[in-house]
Formats: sequence, structure tokens, C-alpha cells
Amino acid sequence: MAIDKFRMEVREDGIYLAAQEDAEFSVPSIVGFLKSKGVENYNAAAVGSLAHERPTSPVKVAERDPALEKDAELEVRVRSDGLVAELWIEPPFADKPWPTLDQALSFLQEKGVVEGIDRDVVSSMLSEKNARTWVPVANGVSPVDGEDAEVEYVVEFGSAKPKEVDEQGRVDLKNLSSVTVILKDQLLAAKKPPTEGVPGVTVKGAPLKAKNGKDRPLPAGAGTYVSEDGLSLHSMIDGNLVLKGNKLNVVPVFQVDGDVDYSVGNIDFIGAVLVNGAVREGFEIKTSGNIEIRGVVEGARLLSKGNILISGGVRGMNKAFLEAAGDVTAGFIDQAKVRSGKDISVTNAVLHSDLAAHGKISVLGGNKAQVAGGRIQAGLEVVCLTLGSEMGTKTEVIVGVLPEITERKKEILALLAETEEKAAKVEANLGFLKKAEAIGQLDENKRALMISLTKAKFQMQNQINTSRDELKTIEEQMESSKTRGCVRIKGHCYPGVTVSIRGMTYIVREKQQFCAFVYDDGEIRVKPYDY
Repeated sequence: MAIDKFRMEVREDGIYLAAQEDAEFSVPSIVGFLKSKGVENYNAAAVGSLAHERPTSPVKVAERDPALEKDAELEVRVRSDGLVAELWIEPPFADKPWPTLDQALSFLQEKGVVEGIDRDVVSSMLSEKNARTWVPVANGVSPVDGEDAEVEYVVEFGSAKPKEVDEQGRVDLKNLSSVTVILKDQLLAAKKPPTEGVPGVTVKGAPLKAKNGKDRPLPAGAGTYVSEDGLSLHSMIDGNLVLKGNKLNVVPVFQVDGDVDYSVGNIDFIGAVLVNGAVREGFEIKTSGNIEIRGVVEGARLLSKGNILISGGVRGMNKAFLEAAGDVTAGFIDQAKVRSGKDISVTNAVLHSDLAAHGKISVLGGNKAQVAGGRIQAGLEVVCLTLGSEMGTKTEVIVGVLPEITERKKEILALLAETEEKAAKVEANLGFLKKAEAIGQLDENKRALMISLTKAKFQMQNQINTSRDELKTIEEQMESSKTRGCVRIKGHCYPGVTVSIRGMTYIVREKQQFCAFVYDDGEIRVKPYDY
């Protein structure tokens, strides 16, 4: 370095420069050294002579200029955002002293720089004599704006995409995810609250404001409620999730504005279902609520824990199956199987169908209120305008105890007999093992067998008790049904009709009119309609 190659002396008559012994240097290096010492008005000829002759004694290279022989000077500048202060050091003349660290720090404070001063950086500038360059020596603190509130939907909306793939990789295009089933109190959306901004400060200590995050309300619509802390949205009821007006709504009714077809898919819901169109062949609606169809039901399946109402009717094609825990009401029913836990009401014809109701079946109200073909079963009563047809269509009507109850009784009796037989064998084996235990001839294997048989005994006894309780309930139902049962025809009843009441059967061989079939004194008799 040049500072190692030269020695400068400041005398009264001028500035002298001598080269260090064996130093390698040139005119540019001499000039650079002089300028680093604040000597600007040097004698070029003397410098050139020094470079070429390389004398060991000092050579006068410049006259003294008191105006240039200044002490070190400090300058500071602050960037426009107030977050960074930079220091400039103008070096002292010749060998005059550099500022101390305390002097530099005091200077910064005098200029108003009071925050974020890096003492190590300032100290390095002074020790390394880093002059005539702007060096950042103080940093303020930038303000941090708060984050806006965020709302996350935690439910997946239904979409018209198949959701099941079979083992061969095929999808069921009828089984779509178009219904978003929501349960009461289910979490719908969660909110991350906004955060407050963190203020900053400039290097001069002036505060810098920060923006607070903006709040965002939860998308609470009908059928929802917000938690006490305001951070989560829940469903108030069971229902279907609907996004309307940027708000989540849980509605108790799932509404289809058109037909239930491939655009909608099968419906599996927990509330009421309203279809403004038809239900096409091969599709299914299953729900714990009521089902209302304002069009026609083709060869489809409708399963309801409530009531089923079909404004048009059922065109079943021997494929339709309707089952309701409550009432079933339809305009007409053709080639369909229908089951009702209460009553079935049809305005017009019931043709070639299989109907069963625990209560009453009524086919009245329309000009074609006729039951022809198939089987009609009711726990209490069947009422219609016309029963059978002039063509002698085979039509079976059963009133009183439903065959399903009779079949269930048979199943229980068979199960009860089988279980009691097994229980008797278990009891006999246990008796044998207990005798062996009493005389000390029960090894470990037999002891394990005895424990296993004892458990089986208790399980069978519980099964026997359960079956007997169910059998008792069925017998009570059957006994109760014996006191009622009637088939009423307001218009005509044609040959080909078979009426069964309380186990007795009556075959209609002649056309009847405005009549009723009732159980009377051990047989079925024909009475007037209003009997």
C-alpha cells in the first residue's frame, strides 16, 4: 500500500516526501498518497523526480496552503423515508488526528440521529479510515401493517362431479356430490381475526404509524349462528348448505328446480326435499325428512323417514320403489312398489302395483280412482271408487294383519326354536363339565371349554329373551288388528278381485256396487258402503 512506501513531513516551508527504502512505486502511487493526505497542489515536476531518482532524503513536493490543512470533517444524510442515516468522513490533512468514536457519536446525536446507531460500523469506519464514502451507520424500524382478517370455509360445497369409483375405475354418474349435507352445530367457517399494526420509528426518533388489519365478517346467513368469540360460524339446524349473496345459508329444504337426472344425481339428505320437476328412471332420493315431487316419478327409488307427496304420479315401469315412515300421497301409481308406515292416498288409478300401508289406503277424488291389478295391503282399511276392472284383472286386497308382520312372526318363532335347542345342548354340556369339576377331573382344556360355554349360555339367554319380547309385541299387534279391517268400494267392484280380511278370503264372482267387505262372525260378508 502507498502508506507503507512513503513518509511525509510537514515543515514550515513546505511539504516533504521521502520514499521508504526498497519501496516500489510510481507517479500515480505518489499522487494517490498525497491526495489521501489532503495535498492537492503538489509540484508535478518534484513528484516526477521523486519517482525516477528515488532519493532517500525527503523531497519538497508542495507548498503549504493553510486553507487546505483542515481537520477531519463529518457529514450525515438521512434517506427520505427516515429509516437510514449515512455518515461521510472527510479525512484530516496530513497526520492530523481522526475523530474518536465518542466524537462521531456525539456528532450524529447533534444532527438528530438518535435511533438504531450501529456503534461497530462507526468504529470500523474510523479504525479503517474509511473516508469519502457514504456508509449506513443507523437504521430505524419500519412499521409493520396488521394483517386483514381471513375467513376459511371448512365445508366442501357439493359439485356435479361423480364421487365414487368402483374397483374397475368406473364412476357412477348418478352418484354426484351436489348436496352439501350439514348437521346442527356443525362448523361451517372459521375466522382468523385481524392483527394490529406494529408502529416503527425513524433514525431521528419520529414515530411511523402502522395500519391495523381490516376486519371481515363471517358469512352468516339464514340457519347459522356465530360463536360467542366471533371466530366461528356454525349451523343452527340440520339442512343443506347454500351460498347466496356471499353468505352461507343452511336451509331445511333441498330444492331442485328441474328434474332429478344426471345433472343433479342421487340425493341423500337429512331434511325435506322439494323437486319442481320429475325424478327420472334409475335415480334415488333418500332423506330423513319429507319428499315432495311436483312432477312424475319414473322408475326411481324414494326413501323417506317422513311423508312422500307426488303431485303428478308414479310411472314405475316395475322399477319404482317408494317407502315412507309417514304418509304417501300421489296423483296416480302405475307399476310400482309402495310402502307406508301410515296411510297411502291416491287421487286416480293404482294399476298393477304393490301397495302396503300400516294404516289406510284411499284411492278417491278423481274420475279414474280405480285399483286394478297387483296387491293392495292395509292394516286398517282400503277405500276406492273402483276395484278391479271389467276385463277381470286379477287384483288382491288384504286388510288387517300385514303379511310382513306374519312373516316376521314366523322368523322369530324359527329363530327362537333354534336358539332354545342350542341352549339346551349347551346346558347339558355344562352339566357334564360341572360334575367333572366336582370330582377333580377338569383339566385346563375342559376348564377353558366350560368358561366358553358359560358365556355362550348367557348370550343365548339374552337372545331368547329379546325374541320373546318381540314376539309378544307382534302378537299384541295381531290381536289388536282383529277388531278392525274393511274394504269399501264407492263405485263398482268387478270379478277377479280377491279380498282377505283377518285371514279369511273372499273371491268376487259377481259385479258389486257401492259396497263394503267386512269380517262378520267368522266370515267375510258384503255390506252397504256406509256400513
